[in-house]
Amino acid sequence: MKKMKLIALLLCTMIVSAVAVGCASKEPTTVETEKLILKVGTDDTYPPFEYKNDANETVGFDIDLIKALAQKMDMEVEIVSTSFDGIFNGLNSKNYDVIVAAISLTPERLENYLFTKPYLANGQVVLTKKGSANIRTPEELAGMKVGVQLGTTADTATAKYKEKVDFEVLKYDEILQTFTAMKAGYVDAIAVDYAVAIEYVQKDPETYQFSDVMLTNEPIAICLRKDEPELQAKLDAALTELKDEGKLKELSITWLGADYTSDIDETLDVIE
Repeated sequence: MKKMKLIALLLCTMIVSAVAVGCASKEPTTVETEKLILKVGTDDTYPPFEYKNDANETVGFDIDLIKALAQKMDMEVEIVSTSFDGIFNGLNSKNYDVIVAAISLTPERLENYLFTKPYLANGQVVLTKKGSANIRTPEELAGMKVGVQLGTTADTATAKYKEKVDFEVLKYDEILQTFTAMKAGYVDAIAVDYAVAIEYVQKDPETYQFSDVMLTNEPIAICLRKDEPELQAKLDAALTELKDEGKLKELSITWLGADYTSDIDETLDVIE
């Protein structure tokens, strides 16, 4: 009798084990992999390209652009905020994968870094206070105080012009500080990216005005380390798709008020 009970117990054990195995075989054998993270270095004090909104979120033309590009590449974006004067050192130290911060193309930068295709037309222009005399040439900056953001191509360009023209350059950590300085009467002119100049003139036409001086032509692109040609190729492919779809134009009109993406003069006219 005990033998029969033992046999029955063994049979039950075998049946339960078989059912368990059968159930296990129906479970999914793969798990969804997480998306790769694209770390993006930016100076979020540079409207309308990248800045903090009232909710302390980083927004702007460049931010929408890199998110759209990352979506094309099936990646997630992580924004790394940094000051502009240290932004290239951060890339060299691998604190992030790319710089998306209205980075102008210059021969020196092209020698040391990889860049995507230019995605925005740009140059350094000179703004003056509303009602002041129009400036037609850089030579007419003589005797003036010119505000620039530290470490930018406007900083470089004004330093070179200063070797021939006698004016004073006042350098600020953030671009907003140059405009505040003009309002307060500390500077007579500002050298700045064209698209940024448009933003401030449109928002406050009673304070700022364009001069006739354009110091440089330097289109804007995404900056990468030299050892990232594969990432460069992926970003270029995604940029082409966004341009063909009209998304680049749409972003430019939304953030900059006009299309600066369709007709880009890629001939560099840069002062170094």
